[in-house]
Amino acid sequence: MKKTFAQKIFNVSDKISRISMSHKEYGGINVSQILNRERMDSMIDFLFDHSYTPVAELKMDAYVSSEPLKFEERFSGRKIENIKVGDVWAHNNFDCAWFHITGKIPSVTDNKNIVYLLNLGGEGLICKVDGTAVQSITCSASEFEYSLGFPVKRVVDDFSENGIVDFWVDAAANDLFGNLKNKAAIDEACIAVCNENIRALAYDLQVLISVYDTNPADEFTSEIYNICKSLMNSYKSITDEKAAAVRKEIAPLLARKNADSQFEYMAVGHAHLDLAWKWPIRESKRKGARTFSTQLHNIEKYPDYIFGASQAQLYDWIKEDYPQIYERVLEASKTPNWDVQGATWVEMDSNLISGESMIRQFYYGKKFFREEFGQDMKILWLPDSFGYSACLPQVMKLAGVPYFLTQKISWNTVNKFPYHTFKWQSPDGSEVFAHMLPDDTYNGPVKGSRLKFGEKNYQERAISSNAMMLYGIGDGGAGPGYEHIERMHRFKDLSHMPKVTPKKALDSFKILDDGKTNYPTHIGELYLERHQGTYTTQSKNKKYNRKCEFALKNYEYLMLLAKDCDIDIPISAEKLEKIWKEVLLYQFHDILPGSSINRVYDESVARYEKILAHLNEGIESLSNKLFGKGLLNLNSFSQSGIFKVDSEWYYSDVPAMGFASVSQMKRVKKFTVRATQNIIENEKLRVQFKDGCIVSLFNKVLNQEFVQNGKRMGVFSGYTDVGDCWDIHPVNYQKSRRNAKCTSFETNLDGARATAMSEFKLGASTIRCLYILTQNSELLEVELTIDCHQKRQMMRVEFPVTVVSDECSFNVPFGHIKRATTENNSVEKAQYEVSGQKFVDLSNDKYGISIINDCKYGYRCKGSVIDIDLIRSPFGGPGTNVDQGLHTLKLAIYTHSGELASDTYKYAYQVNNAPVAVNGIGGLENFAPFKCDNDNIILESVKTSDDDNGAVLRLYNCSESVQKCAVSFDGYEVSGITDIMEDEVNAVDELLYFRPFELKLIKIIRS
Repeated sequence: MKKTFAQKIFNVSDKISRISMSHKEYGGINVSQILNRERMDSMIDFLFDHSYTPVAELKMDAYVSSEPLKFEERFSGRKIENIKVGDVWAHNNFDCAWFHITGKIPSVTDNKNIVYLLNLGGEGLICKVDGTAVQSITCSASEFEYSLGFPVKRVVDDFSENGIVDFWVDAAANDLFGNLKNKAAIDEACIAVCNENIRALAYDLQVLISVYDTNPADEFTSEIYNICKSLMNSYKSITDEKAAAVRKEIAPLLARKNADSQFEYMAVGHAHLDLAWKWPIRESKRKGARTFSTQLHNIEKYPDYIFGASQAQLYDWIKEDYPQIYERVLEASKTPNWDVQGATWVEMDSNLISGESMIRQFYYGKKFFREEFGQDMKILWLPDSFGYSACLPQVMKLAGVPYFLTQKISWNTVNKFPYHTFKWQSPDGSEVFAHMLPDDTYNGPVKGSRLKFGEKNYQERAISSNAMMLYGIGDGGAGPGYEHIERMHRFKDLSHMPKVTPKKALDSFKILDDGKTNYPTHIGELYLERHQGTYTTQSKNKKYNRKCEFALKNYEYLMLLAKDCDIDIPISAEKLEKIWKEVLLYQFHDILPGSSINRVYDESVARYEKILAHLNEGIESLSNKLFGKGLLNLNSFSQSGIFKVDSEWYYSDVPAMGFASVSQMKRVKKFTVRATQNIIENEKLRVQFKDGCIVSLFNKVLNQEFVQNGKRMGVFSGYTDVGDCWDIHPVNYQKSRRNAKCTSFETNLDGARATAMSEFKLGASTIRCLYILTQNSELLEVELTIDCHQKRQMMRVEFPVTVVSDECSFNVPFGHIKRATTENNSVEKAQYEVSGQKFVDLSNDKYGISIINDCKYGYRCKGSVIDIDLIRSPFGGPGTNVDQGLHTLKLAIYTHSGELASDTYKYAYQVNNAPVAVNGIGGLENFAPFKCDNDNIILESVKTSDDDNGAVLRLYNCSESVQKCAVSFDGYEVSGITDIMEDEVNAVDELLYFRPFELKLIKIIRS
């Protein structure tokens, strides 16, 4: 078979790397050696090309469809008969086909060492005539980082009966990375004989030469060089018998062992499978089946091979759609060969999801693996997420997950992260054991150069001689091929190289965490100095995720109350679990961050809209059955202020997690807000505008101006976005800025509310900005409507303030973290865009300002300027024409005395989950069940307990100091403190003590 372009690129990249290493580290290598080294590559290529001898063609018919068909439905596709090599069977990306492939093995082969060579121009799942999955094939044109290995799987082991070949292939018109190459043309389809000794010799020499490359001047590697050199004049006449003889000659080299003290990789085959990315979710399900079937086949072929896969969602898809494969996985998981990995529903993003979502990722992930596999998962498996929230160690501890694996922080563009094996602490003091793969990839190729790189790169070599390695083809799935496993066997214990030992991940962590106390400690977030654009890209998904998170929380609380009142539940607990799992799926690290193709967002937005409508209907139904006419507050703070109910203005103090009846409210008859031509004000704030922007924000109580002199607050600007869906380049902030122009402005009065409406034009985009100031309120609310028609643009809004501080606070799950507003060093400069959730706050000991939002996550705060990224439509993909069209969002500005305090949290929850008017028929009047005597302790959510005899309260301390409180919930009594899985309930004192930012899960039972 001719060498593909991809294979040539693979070899060229290796050659460049090797020659560079030789000149840098082992100077003095002569030109003759370099040229001979080039010829060695040609020799290995020749041997691989002659590892298979075609002996017969395969006959193919195809049944083509635009979407997948089940095996039973395969004949319903459009039939193409007698397809030949070179024929095109699909013209659209992600088209599907069932291929029926038949043939006869020639008698001259004696049916020995038979394989099928298949390259159908896409991916495929090989199935027997009864539909049983066998293994997968991939496309030779697949894009991949070839220095990490050759991704193609084209060899199918024979499973014919009596020499008759008859099987099916469930094919997809896409390569590993979702691309349609060569219009899905057939490249190869034949029966072949595997020349096993030639193939084995090719692997032998490939491994030995890679050892030579790591130290060409060594005595042992000189032996390798001389033997390989001696073969270069005869290899073209190689036969399988001659190859066997050469293998005997070089066997002593491969048998030369390492010293016991040598560095050791603990290796597991892996297929990091993105649940969506450059392909739709439906194709991920098929990729999962292809990957799992191939790895089950590898386990049968190589008894010492270990393969691992994470993500409960992936296993659940296989269980639902491919039950035969799933049963085999269940059996394999009982052996040493299949490593069930991870502890979450998906490998989620952690910067963009709420604390409750984070808890549910662990809860549903661990629950699935317990029920299906009988395993209590101990590792948070996130090798590819875009930075890691500071609160993760605390949530892990509460979930009974002591170990964390990643490699992504090695992608930093400026500052190399200083550790690979370390203790990771949350701000509350919770600590887990973390390991970052030292070879900087989850797609390990098991190549000599990469093994030596990881050994040299490992920061904790002085503490441990062990590190983990994941190898195989990831991202698009498929996992290790034969070549990975063959090389792994030869590298197990080979002189001059690190040892490579197959080992399950949990066993590896236990070896690393063997009582050593001198590992370094990292406190706080693991910030990734890349992919900051994912805080904003695909804004609609981020908004819907936030809305669904609050809707789920609200419905669950009302469902608990409804059960207590014996009221019918419109959405059952079983259906609610399905909704939760779907929302968790969309939090996958290539979906919610915005780094997938358009189809993923078209489909997920459509589902979000249905989910949110369904939840809101359920919330409205339960509210109307539980309560009468009034206001419902589903936050843990009481909400005092003036509210509009049925066109009338009322003052009310709506209790926490409770309801205030209109009959008990005080009607407001005198209105004190004012609006002039360019000013709106109430008792506490005066806001002055010019050209549609704020030129003065004056807090009357504090006697303090908050807009920098001569500056304007609320300036909307557009920047040329030269990045892609992942990355914002620093240059974006420095050039091509264009400020929006005000096209109209007016103020208005509506009873207890003064408003100012500004309209702007920014290129082809329009912005409507409604500022709202309610009587006696401390909050300036902002409602934005943006109609975006600017491509390759980033739209931001800026707040230059009078507050001076070296640090700025950003809301994260269960608290906030501080980041520098200065750029005094490379770390601070690299954090030119950072993530936050419901608010950002800039404060000093005298006064401060909080900017609150209901769906934004990307911030920049340098000096005294807070800057929020609103919309991105970047130059690069994978998505195209991103974030075009209509967007609505809310902001709010809260000015306050002193440092950040619980009031900012109160208003942040209010903006995201405002009290709602209810006009129901229920009997709960002036309902105030939840009581907590400390405003720094926030009730994040209430969940019905697993035993259905009570509930679990998620309470956290939002402050930076130790706090204490007493809590109560009417009709319930405190049972004790539990964990995320509700496995244990420990006794608790009446007075609860919280460390700074500590989360406690309190079990309450019906009294």
